[in-house]
Amino acid sequence: MGAVVLVATSPLLFIRAHTWSQVAWVLCYVVGVDAMMLTSALFHRIQWSPPRRRAWRRADHSAIFLAITGSYLAIAGLTMHGTIRVVLLAVIGGGALVGIGVRQFALDTPKWVNTLPYLVVGWAAVGVLPQIYRGGGLTCFVLIVLGGLAYSLGAVFYALKRPQLSPRVFGYHELFHAMTLVGAGLHFAALAVVLH
Repeated sequence: MGAVVLVATSPLLFIRAHTWSQVAWVLCYVVGVDAMMLTSALFHRIQWSPPRRRAWRRADHSAIFLAITGSYLAIAGLTMHGTIRVVLLAVIGGGALVGIGVRQFALDTPKWVNTLPYLVVGWAAVGVLPQIYRGGGLTCFVLIVLGGLAYSLGAVFYALKRPQLSPRVFGYHELFHAMTLVGAGLHFAALAVVLH
C-alpha cells in the first residue's frame, strides 16, 4: 500500500522541483523509499518457500538501507552544499553498504541487534543538523527530525517486540510498519516544504 501511495503522490514533489538536480534528489528519495516499501510488501504478502522466504527476508532488511540512503540523498541534496554534503553522503553510503553486507550473513541475530545498524546509519547526520536547519528552514527541519523519531520509535517497537496491542491483528510488527509509513510521510512533507 505504501509503495503505491508514494508513487501516486510523488508527482507532487516532482512538479515543485525547479532544477534538474532537484528532480534527481527527489528521484533518489522516491526510488529508495519505494524500493523498501515494495520489497516489504512482496516479502510479507506472498507465501514463499523457506529458502525463498529467507532470500526475501535478506532483501527486505537490506532495502531499509536503500530507504535511509535515498532519504539522505534527497535531504542533503536539497538542504546542504559543498564538502559537508559530500562527507555526509559518503558516510551514509558506506554505512548502508556495510549494513547490507552484514544483513546477507547475519540474518538470525536478535531483533535488537538487527535494529542497531539502522539507527546508527539513520542518525548519522546528527552532527550536521544545524546545516540542514539553515538550508531547509524551521518547518523542513522539524519534519525531518519528527520523521527520524517516527522511524526510530518503530525500530524500538520492533527491537523490543512490544507493545502487543492485539497480537493477531495489530502487534509490535504492525506498529513498526505504521511508524515507517509515518516517518516516510513526514520526510515526504519535508521535501515538499524545502522545494516550495
